[in-house]
Amino acid sequence: MHCASCAVNIQRLLQRNPGVSTASVNYATEKASIVYDSAQTDPQQISAVIEKLGYKALITNPDELVDVRQQAKDREIVVLKNKFLLSALVSALLLWATLPLLMQTAPLPLKNSYLHFFLASLVQFWVGRDFYRSTWASLKNRTANMDTLITIGTTVAYLYSVLVIFLPQVISRLGVTPEPYFDTSVTIIALIILGKFLEARARGQTSQAIKKLIGLQPKTARVVRAGKEVDIPISEVVVGDQLRLRPGEKVPVDGVVLSGETSVDESLVTGESIPVYKHADDTVITGTLNTTGTILIRAQKIGRDTMLAQIIRLVEQAQASRAPIQKLVDVISSYFVPVVLMLSVTTFAVWYAFGPAPALLFALLNTVAVLIIACPCALGLATPTALVVGTGLAAQHGILVRDAQSLEIAHRVNHVIFDKTGTLTEGKPVVTDIISVNDKRLTTNQLRGGKNSRYQIPFGCSANVFFNSPPGQPAGKAGKDGGFSRYSHPGFGDYRHRRYFTPFRQTRYQSFASPGNRDLPGHRG
Repeated sequence: MHCASCAVNIQRLLQRNPGVSTASVNYATEKASIVYDSAQTDPQQISAVIEKLGYKALITNPDELVDVRQQAKDREIVVLKNKFLLSALVSALLLWATLPLLMQTAPLPLKNSYLHFFLASLVQFWVGRDFYRSTWASLKNRTANMDTLITIGTTVAYLYSVLVIFLPQVISRLGVTPEPYFDTSVTIIALIILGKFLEARARGQTSQAIKKLIGLQPKTARVVRAGKEVDIPISEVVVGDQLRLRPGEKVPVDGVVLSGETSVDESLVTGESIPVYKHADDTVITGTLNTTGTILIRAQKIGRDTMLAQIIRLVEQAQASRAPIQKLVDVISSYFVPVVLMLSVTTFAVWYAFGPAPALLFALLNTVAVLIIACPCALGLATPTALVVGTGLAAQHGILVRDAQSLEIAHRVNHVIFDKTGTLTEGKPVVTDIISVNDKRLTTNQLRGGKNSRYQIPFGCSANVFFNSPPGQPAGKAGKDGGFSRYSHPGFGDYRHRRYFTPFRQTRYQSFASPGNRDLPGHRG
């Protein structure tokens, strides 16, 4: 699609199609949400209707849609970039050869009018060929869009310049000095292509949030079949398969732990920054990260049935939904182009009839100006783009927006209840106080220990195993930042099993450090 009115025209035509109940076309995401009766129509027929308007419709697997659209968008950005570079170069050369302040320094071959004609034709009909295709397709369906305005405006300037070069006597008889304006048509096209290039880049960013969510799911899974571990594509996993998951790997499906113990980072779903301890019969969620142990899980939900897939669908539905104000924008966009065409005709007539000499030249220039500057894209793009970017960023921060209407009425909210870990905080635990078993607060110097201190064992920093465990990582960072040394000792067991702690022998007396909550020291054995 080339402008907001394109989306309106496609949506209107789809809704007229037999079998289509509702249709919603989003210009920012370039997606159409259609509810239809399969007994009366099918996706191929709907696609044919869209292509009849001169657009391309892509039907693909929903799981592959983001990647396919991103590839198409990347190709479009490259093409627009090359077109802009060419048109900008030609525009610079023509301005150099025609502007009074610059033309004296231009080389003589560059001042040739026929060279100007060749360069302008290259830009008009190669760089701008999509404008003509879109205009022709819209005229066949008795509609008009932004490309119609661009095509008429630049063609008027181009044809006037062609007439000046090949039939200058005709222009002279009208009382106008025969001067070509190829630089005008070329510069207009260059600037419009630049705008479309920047717009395509901006719209390309709208799918990044969903792409990142999809990227959380592994492409392959390690399945245990016939007693052997086999790596297969995630699409081949079926419900009931047993999968082996090792430290550092992402969970490929929603499932239940059969054997093994580990800690899983579930911050994606719950916002909980500390990895959650998992053992037999506990559930694991697609896209979460296994951090410590090796476990065997059974697949319970796969593909579009997983919790991650549901989150992605919620984001897509929110981005595809239409805010109430968008309906007003669509109505304005549908009448905008015809109104601009009438205004341009009126502008030409008034300037030609009442304008100063040369009236024809002023009439043409002002008509082109009206056609070019009247663009409904800013109006039609602002609302859907803000919606897409907003819902995408919210999803990355763990906030799921159900639909666009929710955002539009959010300004009326006066009370908010937060119940999600990390929503109002950094989501990372830090050590605020260190209290001994007898509730005595210890100073940093006492914790460090020394020759003249009765606290000769640095607090907890000796327990290397503890600091490598999820709950102990904040304390480990605090110990490192506080200048504490860390010592390994085989007597310190895993914090979850509450194994015995062998005391360190000191020169004066035996002592031990059992970092953790209040209950842990009582289980030291």
